Amino acid sequence: MTMQVVPGVSRVELEDKGNPAADIDQALAPQIDPRDTVVISGFWRSGTTWLEEALTEILQAKTIFEPFHFMVPAAKKLFKYYGIAKKPESFQELFIPFCGDRTLELQPLLHQYYDRALRADLPGNAVRVLRKDAQECYRTRVVVKFTRGQLSLRAAHNTFGMPIIHVHRDPRAVIASAKMTDWYWLFDHLSLREQLLEIKDGRADFFRPWIEAIHEYDNDKVARLTAYWALTERFLQDAFVDGRGRITFVSYEELNRGKEELMLALLMQLGVQKVWRDEVQLTNRDSYSTSQQRQGASTAERIAGWKKTLTAAEIKTIESVVTRLGLANRLS
Repeated sequence: MTMQVVPGVSRVELEDKGNPAADIDQALAPQIDPRDTVVISGFWRSGTTWLEEALTEILQAKTIFEPFHFMVPAAKKLFKYYGIAKKPESFQELFIPFCGDRTLELQPLLHQYYDRALRADLPGNAVRVLRKDAQECYRTRVVVKFTRGQLSLRAAHNTFGMPIIHVHRDPRAVIASAKMTDWYWLFDHLSLREQLLEIKDGRADFFRPWIEAIHEYDNDKVARLTAYWALTERFLQDAFVDGRGRITFVSYEELNRGKEELMLALLMQLGVQKVWRDEVQLTNRDSYSTSQQRQGASTAERIAGWKKTLTAAEIKTIESVVTRLGLANRLS
């Protein structure tokens, strides 16, 4: 079977029969309380992998990486439920599951999926791609990372009550970072209309107020990627507008400036028992998904390198889209 390189996932097999790591995770899953699992959320290229790796060290946890990725075997049932099982992989790669209900109780398949993800009980090598060694599998604290969670995290949080750190990044830096990956071509295939309006699961009701912008921005790659970022960020932000729950929103820029004390404050705010290791540093560290051009980059380059990567026209487009869609405050 020929495997293609996809964002954040190495050349792994779809099935993992006899996989010792998965077997250990499955055996320990009943001991794990989903309410204790830390969730890292954020759009692609926002620093989610970097943050997951740091928190895994800080908390001495084990990782679950991108549970909704199409290479995870269990995702096939979800895709069938959402009616996208026959869509091309380029569509499934950018698909974000949706739940407009208050909790997951009325969506048993998604409910079970979250439960398994939070317990580190999903099959497949793809979700374990960040594991450093076999010993990590025996840990009973879990850190799960989603770039595809924005449209269902509120319902999942109301169901399980797990702590969530949503990291957001200046959209100009997001697009610049995406441009430096070897999978930027994927966004050639992104259709806002198909992803936000045509899937029959209720999402169109939320995104309908922006239907004119959605159709307009679908005609330009930078505009539609920026709009996908903005609209999915809007959904999660609006979902937690009451400020209640164990969720905190934090900017990549703040974290990258070396504010280890900020991370400590976030963990305390979320009620997460912490194990801080002195050798763990958040600044100037590459992650599994750091693009080749950014490896070893300084803090200043990670924060403002987009100024050298984007054209003046691209910057203007991004700023225009973000302002129109109500997230100009995310321009750092």
